[in-house]
Amino acid sequence: MRTIGWRLIGVCLIASVGVTAAPAQTVGLNRVMRAKLEIAQQILGDVVTSNWTALERHSEELRRATQDPSWRVLTTPEYVRHTESFLRASEDLLEAAKRRDLETAPLVYVSLTMSCVQCHRYVARMRIARSSLGTLEGPSLDDHAAR
Repeated sequence: MRTIGWRLIGVCLIASVGVTAAPAQTVGLNRVMRAKLEIAQQILGDVVTSNWTALERHSEELRRATQDPSWRVLTTPEYVRHTESFLRASEDLLEAAKRRDLETAPLVYVSLTMSCVQCHRYVARMRIARSSLGTLEGPSLDDHAAR
């Protein structure tokens, strides 16, 4: 019984070391994500106040943020889908701003926010899953689970 207890403690320690060894966010990515968050907060204000000119400008800024090389954290198909979802939402938001569409703009903003949350969850899972490799590159989570 004691042997099992010590083994369990050992496994827990090894697992916790693996989780804390996950790759940290790079300075460049941190800068891009902070800028994206600030722009998204401005967009919320634009949507709530129907400031269409600012909404157009901020939507375009948000779309451009994805062109920064720091944005490309992963090369997995799932990450690409998350990025495409974010881009679609930012483009839809820009179109809603151009049409002065008070009904669509808030819905698209929610979609945009959800794309961020889902992507951040995905990246966090990938960091934990790949911490022992020391890299975020490699097969997708689905590929790993299928093995």
